[in-house]
Amino acid sequence: LTLAVAVRGPVTTIEGLAEQGGALHPMQQAFIDQDAFQCGYCTPGQIVSAIGCVAEGHAGSDAEIREHMSGNLCRCAAYPNIVKAINQAKGEMRS
Repeated sequence: LTLAVAVRGPVTTIEGLAEQGGALHPMQQAFIDQDAFQCGYCTPGQIVSAIGCVAEGHAGSDAEIREHMSGNLCRCAAYPNIVKAINQAKGEMRS
């Protein structure tokens, strides 16, 4: 876990993902489309981690996604839908 004060450069939070016109980031939209959250408590961390998962090249398979996302806990057990959301968004994020 890297503290924000230790980062040399910009830090993007969940609030900074949407586009200027209000369009959601592809990962945010995929989480909605795939019903990848229930209570919403873990959703910001899940989405930001999911974006990192794809950006760092760790979304090649469902198993790889699960391994990379294993540090994010969801008490509502939305894990299968989170994997579906990442798979949905990764194509759009890479293009």
